[in-house]
Amino acid sequence: MVNRFWARLSAAILGGAACAAVAGCGAEELATCPEENLVRGVCAGVPAGDVCGGERCTAGVTCTSVIDVASDDELTSAAQAASDGACIAVRSGRYGVVTVPGGVSLLGRSADAVEIEGIVLEAGDGAVVRGLKVGREGVTVQEGATGVRIDSVRVIGESDYEHDGIKLGPGSSIAIVASEIANAGHVGIFATDADVTLERSIVSGAQRGAVEMLGRGCDERCSCTSRPALEVRSSVIRDNRVIGVSLHGATASLEGVDVIRTREGVASLAGKFGGGVSAAGCSGILGARQVRVIDSVSFGILVDGSTAMLGDKGEDDSIEISRNTLGLWIQNVRQPDGDDCAMHHDERCNVTLHNGKLDGNFGVGIGVTGESRGIILCRSAITATAFSQLPVFDENDALAVRDVGDGVDWLGDSEVRIDELAFSGNARQSLLLDGPVQGDSYIGRIHIAAGDEPPVQQSYSRGDAQPEGMAPPTVSDRRHVIPRSLEELP
Repeated sequence: MVNRFWARLSAAILGGAACAAVAGCGAEELATCPEENLVRGVCAGVPAGDVCGGERCTAGVTCTSVIDVASDDELTSAAQAASDGACIAVRSGRYGVVTVPGGVSLLGRSADAVEIEGIVLEAGDGAVVRGLKVGREGVTVQEGATGVRIDSVRVIGESDYEHDGIKLGPGSSIAIVASEIANAGHVGIFATDADVTLERSIVSGAQRGAVEMLGRGCDERCSCTSRPALEVRSSVIRDNRVIGVSLHGATASLEGVDVIRTREGVASLAGKFGGGVSAAGCSGILGARQVRVIDSVSFGILVDGSTAMLGDKGEDDSIEISRNTLGLWIQNVRQPDGDDCAMHHDERCNVTLHNGKLDGNFGVGIGVTGESRGIILCRSAITATAFSQLPVFDENDALAVRDVGDGVDWLGDSEVRIDELAFSGNARQSLLLDGPVQGDSYIGRIHIAAGDEPPVQQSYSRGDAQPEGMAPPTVSDRRHVIPRSLEELP
């Protein structure tokens, strides 16, 4: 779809140059995979059927010993006696909460056959939890539990029971593969100073956020002793409340990911939001390719005091941010004086957008504000931005709520470089600059479709800085209200 889109766009208006692999599914599995679980030809979620042909499913896991259990008492006794490297083979049935010593694995036949109310994994390395269902107590990965693998597991919470689906303590790490975390009463996956890999998995129905990564190693200048890492591949994050993916002092790499239909939190929550992806507090999105962030009640992607590489220069490395209230919103992105990033325009240290499709957002397609620096918007299309009532600063710089419907809002004394952007069908303005610009700001090749308003720079005085490369029409007063910055997520 991306190749065809850019082929048409390039032929019509541009004509210029362009500014770890996941195993796929077999044909049989794809044929039975629900359409909503398909991500770029890969089926996410718990596979249908059993993980093995018998009750003892230890194949593929290195076990120093195997303990068979068929009752709750047997599971408790086995867990108390097991040592590092042991495997507990759990027969079909229902079990209570169990605490497992470090490095001990829990292996069931399938998520339909084995149910455990809750699992606590103690410090140690290499534990595997596979082929079972976990109830409302979820999975707790304690501090120092590393190399944990959750495979073919379904974690089902209760929306009115405030508990995380999977919770990680500091210094732990986990790979969640072919699994589902649904209906958590708190956060689907909550990690503090811990690393998470999410592959071919689904997180849905969480009440206070799908995935939250919290790092505590950064100071006010974004000098970080460490930042926990999130990797998401071929996965679906849908129908969650408050936020889809939240990074605070953390990094993330996203490839083949759908973040869909994030809704507001319930009325009792302080700060209801409803945004798709947030990178705040010195976070970094190290890459986001073949990603869709769509139908968020609030923003699609928020980058606040952080960096992000969204999309890439390859035709297949696209990112779609569509049908959100504010598509891509960038604020407070600042680089210290003398920093190598600022001097050399290192894209890893800025916010970059390549091969972006921003269609049908409400209010603003792309917004840049808060004296941001080093913003690069390249080879992207901003189309059909619709009117929406937003909190704004009006003509007198007073707070108000007004209709906004702009392709790009360039605000707050920021530095932006634009090349090969296409605007079409935006309700109010294609490109709105408010006030002077900073640094190496630049407007290169842009295409404004017939019927769209041309770019304008307002709140402009003689001598104020304009972007290099193009001088849009200018007006001295503020004729169009401008959106306010977003408050940081809690």
